[in-house]
Amino acid sequence: MKVSITIPTYNRSQYISQAIESAINQSYKDIEIIVIDNCSTDNTEELVNHFQDKGVKYIKNHTNIGMMGNWNRCIEVSTGELLMILGDDDILYPNFIEESVSIFEKHPNIGFTFTHINKVDKDGKPLTKWGYKFTPAGLIKGRDYLLDTAKYSSCLTNSSSVLINKEVFKKIGIFEAPLSQNTFDFNMWIKIANSYDVYFIDKVLSDYRIHEEQVSEIHWRDKKRHTGKLGTYIELFQLASYLLKKKEIRRDEKDYESIINQIAI
Repeated sequence: MKVSITIPTYNRSQYISQAIESAINQSYKDIEIIVIDNCSTDNTEELVNHFQDKGVKYIKNHTNIGMMGNWNRCIEVSTGELLMILGDDDILYPNFIEESVSIFEKHPNIGFTFTHINKVDKDGKPLTKWGYKFTPAGLIKGRDYLLDTAKYSSCLTNSSSVLINKEVFKKIGIFEAPLSQNTFDFNMWIKIANSYDVYFIDKVLSDYRIHEEQVSEIHWRDKKRHTGKLGTYIELFQLASYLLKKKEIRRDEKDYESIINQIAI
């Protein structure tokens, strides 16, 4: 199965080389690596061009189309059966793709796989695991992923830990922000789980870098703004809508009450 590792980027010259190197060093070799530059004004292009002899493809947008628009470009330009959207400041462990593809070989109709991921500081020093609650390991029914998301009232999945079946986009569409601009990735995991089963690999297989310039700093760690939390709450209402349309949920009093109680909180 061919895998597309796409790296959407904007002015991330400090970290982009490490992200690319981690993609090149994958033990699984049937991959393409594409960097989609959202009109950077730093030396990103120069750095990426150093990897041309490694087969890394570089695409530069004519104008800045926003973060979500650039993620959708990843879908558009990739040619693999499976898609990874790797943060330009994050790092994959060498066996990430191999471990993830092995699950699709056993379960070809799932929507996505996801793994544990470590938080690291700007210098790559480990801090802690990302997230504090996770689903059980293994194959997860889509409705159960949604129920766990409602239970913990948070996004259980980090994009740099996800490998996506590209077939899902034909059914559910591309990334969009109908409810909140800063949670379009969370919105996608919810939409996929509403139509597909997913799989959790209970291993740390990538690093998520914490630093002052990342988008999460604006939406989650700025004490004067609470856009991240607010966006999450709004997405949870959409999730509840999906769940309450499922007949098996409406018939299960325990699940029904759980949804009502969690979303009400």
